[in-house]
Amino acid sequence: MSTVVETKNLTKRYREKLAVNSLNLTVQEGEVFGFLGPNGAGKTTTILMLLGLTEPTSGLVSVCGFNPTHQSLEVKRRVGYLPESPGFYDDISAKENLLYMARLNRIPEDEARRRTTQVLDQVGLPDDARRLVREFSRGMKQRLGIAEVLVKNPKAIILDEPTLGIDPDGAIRILELIKSLNREHGLTVMLSSHQLQQVQEICSRVGIIVKGKLIV
Repeated sequence: MSTVVETKNLTKRYREKLAVNSLNLTVQEGEVFGFLGPNGAGKTTTILMLLGLTEPTSGLVSVCGFNPTHQSLEVKRRVGYLPESPGFYDDISAKENLLYMARLNRIPEDEARRRTTQVLDQVGLPDDARRLVREFSRGMKQRLGIAEVLVKNPKAIILDEPTLGIDPDGAIRILELIKSLNREHGLTVMLSSHQLQQVQEICSRVGIIVKGKLIV
């Protein structure tokens, strides 16, 4: 089993604030890894470093065998990322949003259309493909966000608080979707959350971060 994410003494400091403190972390291929901690613990800052969206102050990080600081495009080709509040073009349909994302990833048109249909089915939105996104509930938008992540056929996905602000039924659907993506498609998932119960439900391993430091 290969390592998808590995950090060694990964540190991020914003002036006087130590946001991430000597983080040592591994995520193995094929697992659902829970990254658990309260709001402000350093979870999102860690994710931004994993994706090459902010540079570490010190330490080492490898994602799919690449250094995100210097090889961020290689990482982005292989890893899908769903932020806490995904952004869409609200005045076009779900399908058009996904096709646009596929074109940004330079996926050929025929392949893009095939993948768009496939991922809408995977996330349970096949009957909503032509609906404008502004008509979607928050839960539906989160599922569309996961579809957007999947359209480029990533090796791994990172989800930042994917059930935040969603009603209990919607949250259960999101968690079931994550489990099925892992179980049926072998997708490696890193799930960031502050909700212990949800992490316990679907994760095979958990790392707990508090005030920037991994405590267990």
